Amino acid sequence: MGEFAVRLGLNFTPPHSSPEDWAEKLYQKGVRATAFPLDYHAPVSQIDAYVQAAKERDILIAEVGIWNSPHHTDPRERSLAQEACLEQLRLADYVNARCAVNVSGAAGPVWYGCYRDNYSQAVYAENVAFIQFLCDEAKPRNTYYTLEVMQWMLPDSPEQYARFLQDVDRERFAVHMDAVNFVKDPYLCTHHNEVIDKAFRLLGPKIRSCHLKDFRLKDATSLMVEEVIPGTGMLDIPHYLACVGRLDPDMPVLLEHLSGEAEYDEALARVRSVCSLSR
Repeated sequence: MGEFAVRLGLNFTPPHSSPEDWAEKLYQKGVRATAFPLDYHAPVSQIDAYVQAAKERDILIAEVGIWNSPHHTDPRERSLAQEACLEQLRLADYVNARCAVNVSGAAGPVWYGCYRDNYSQAVYAENVAFIQFLCDEAKPRNTYYTLEVMQWMLPDSPEQYARFLQDVDRERFAVHMDAVNFVKDPYLCTHHNEVIDKAFRLLGPKIRSCHLKDFRLKDATSLMVEEVIPGTGMLDIPHYLACVGRLDPDMPVLLEHLSGEAEYDEALARVRSVCSLSR
């Protein structure tokens, strides 16, 4: 079992009564990185209190989440989504988060939905222009705008993300890494280490934050891939974290998509059982 110098954390906000209570609960779990628990509507004084509570416990603010589609088919929803992208990027810069993160956005009413037009050249061009606008308008100095790879919208592969970086051509556009989101067919289920290696080879210097999930193929007669608690599926967690640690020993790696605090505690324990993680 190797030692992996990464900042294991949570994309989850435990129930808490104050910023200090929030940060202390994370600290007691041995968590060293987190998604920021507030959005840009929060009062500045409250934002500052959460930042200070995390700083006092050496908990890195890894990312400010956005999670919407700037390509929503309803004009009002599209406008609100685009405003949130800009303001969340500004918030990420203010709190010194490693990145603001979103998906590129679905071309339909569900922000993460699978639609034919997700792959269209028109939506791709809109994405490139919109990310250029965000970087030019917000002018972040302490953070980066990033996209999380998704199986049914672009970018959906290391090569496609590399093209995104080239076409956007902005210093403050970078990469959010989620290795499980590259898995979209049986070959990638069984060859996920190869795609992880390719991703770090092509995108490594631009990666700002990472998620850690796990997956398995369901025992079915058609392709069904489901997320499971890390350490119970097919992901080679030591291989993934070794890639992360070689790139940056201070890189945040956040667990996510679990059903509640008990599952997060189980996932933390399982990951630590297969990897020696320095605090």
